[in-house]
Amino acid sequence: MSEAEISDAWEKRSEITPRYEGTPKPGILEILKLLPKTNCRECGDPTCMVFATRVAEGAKVTEDCPALMEENSKKLREYMSQFQFDV
Repeated sequence: MSEAEISDAWEKRSEITPRYEGTPKPGILEILKLLPKTNCRECGDPTCMVFATRVAEGAKVTEDCPALMEENSKKLREYMSQFQFDV
């Protein structure tokens, strides 16, 4: 954060409403339910559980799983769209 951003935030402090709840995070098991669970390693990860964890972290996307059926791929994209990742 730059000095200008800090100064700007300080000047607007009366307009800022604090947020007390954390940002929602994707559930690894929810992601895993949509995966083929074949542990085929085509995605580059040793298991579907590892792949699900990496998707939850934002390090992988649905297209990284070649074995994922189109219907579940769409459901997974929809599920993940509710989460924001700082890339």
